[in-house]
Amino acid sequence: MFIDARELPSGSVLDTEICIIGGGVAGITLALEFARRGIETCVLEGGGLKFNARSQALYRSENVGLDYDLHATRTRQLGGSSNCWGGWIRPFIDIDFERRDWVPNSGWPIDLSEVERYYHRANDLVKVNDHSFEPQFWREHLSPKQVQLLELNDGSLETIVSKFSPPTRFGRDYHASLAAARTTKVLLNANVTEIATNDDAAIVTGVHVVSSAQKPFFVRAKRTILAAGGIENARLMLLSNKVAPAGLGNEHDVVGRYFMEHPRIRQGQVVPSSTAAAFRFYDARHTYHNPELAVDGTSASAHFGLAEHVQREEKLVQCRTYFRACRAGENSDVTERFHELYSAIQRRNYRDIKLRTFATVARGSPNLMASLIYRRLKLAAKSDHFQIESVVEPVPDRESRVTLSRQRDTLGLNRAELNWRVGDLEKRTHRRMLGLMKQQLEGSGMARVDMEQEDAGQQPSIIGCNHHMGTTRMHVDPRLGVVDQNCKVHGMHNLHIAGSSVFPTCGNDMPTLTIVALTLRLADHITMMLGV
Repeated sequence: MFIDARELPSGSVLDTEICIIGGGVAGITLALEFARRGIETCVLEGGGLKFNARSQALYRSENVGLDYDLHATRTRQLGGSSNCWGGWIRPFIDIDFERRDWVPNSGWPIDLSEVERYYHRANDLVKVNDHSFEPQFWREHLSPKQVQLLELNDGSLETIVSKFSPPTRFGRDYHASLAAARTTKVLLNANVTEIATNDDAAIVTGVHVVSSAQKPFFVRAKRTILAAGGIENARLMLLSNKVAPAGLGNEHDVVGRYFMEHPRIRQGQVVPSSTAAAFRFYDARHTYHNPELAVDGTSASAHFGLAEHVQREEKLVQCRTYFRACRAGENSDVTERFHELYSAIQRRNYRDIKLRTFATVARGSPNLMASLIYRRLKLAAKSDHFQIESVVEPVPDRESRVTLSRQRDTLGLNRAELNWRVGDLEKRTHRRMLGLMKQQLEGSGMARVDMEQEDAGQQPSIIGCNHHMGTTRMHVDPRLGVVDQNCKVHGMHNLHIAGSSVFPTCGNDMPTLTIVALTLRLADHITMMLGV
């Protein structure tokens, strides 16, 4: 059932078996699992059923590292950031869990098999099929006109396939199930201000909450699970400092550290030697949710990745690179600024719109309209070039972190402060990826690869993928991680954490499927502990 927290009397106390902080992908996955097993659960969601700019403003933050906007890269609403998710899906692989001697702070305390066995159930929740990710499967099940696999020479690059969730909006798509659950209460407009503990901060006694109507209340629970995302999980632990001055679970100053985001870099272009049709399966603009590329309702897209033997031999991380079809004469900066403007208006983030964005879009409007029509008609096969876009695996860096700002939000709480850092290994990987791309495509006679920015000595800008990970990382040693292999906070008896903030490393891209799988594993673990 759903309850609007604004209607609760001030000073109310609610009792429950499990309290889940956050109604996003991880929180709703947990709620559905506990509802299925009849476990009394209370979900606290800071937003409502619909987007609200006033509630979203609580996500404003300070930035002291790479340019990054924490306000615009997540959504404070039931369903969390699934509301702004593009739907890209791919599971992690063995090397993502491995301790690599050339990647500092790498390695998970569990094997891939611990998560892999949950991918089938995760597929059901994100609504994609169980068909193979192997490129050959898609070539065999789709027409040759739609799927041509680019065969390169020396095996240093490989074709990797991703799938698309519809995308599943967890708040919308699972609203009816949550409303019908007899043992589940979902409190909307319920802003958590502090996690309360006993005198030695070893046991959580409950959660202090303030509704959007400024009415305080308390949720008393036997077990509490933080599922508020990679920023808010760390922020809430740091804010809960009345008993533990450094914050909960932060005896060794690890909470908020090792923040990871996938660096995304647009640099260079590919000019096909003949027709661009051969590149269509690798063109993100053509493949994105394209029903012509679907098998049993799930569509797919291809990109190039560094072969594992190259990563090991040259001590690199993973990098995936795909293409974005451009028409002749297109100004890619104008197109990107338009999408930035459109997204801000759609989300009613008017304060985030910069005057120069308006000016860029206005000056380039004739070119922009032609480009948008070109996209809508999916004329990728008629493109004369492709923009190169690469996404690099981030390296866990202790100094890349979330802390508390001196600025406070309207609830009186310290805002988050982010210092996002990208290191030399990621940059070296990206340069090597582009070098191999040029060598392979030009060596095979398929295309010419131009790197104008690199030739001009310019550094390409780094943008993110809206993936917030690593700030409450998993490690068996409490000096190096916040949670253990079962996602329980070190030194605490009844506080667990769900979501990508527990990832020690995060692979090349697309965390959502693994978030769901790891959350299902946590639900099974807690259910077993309860003896249900």
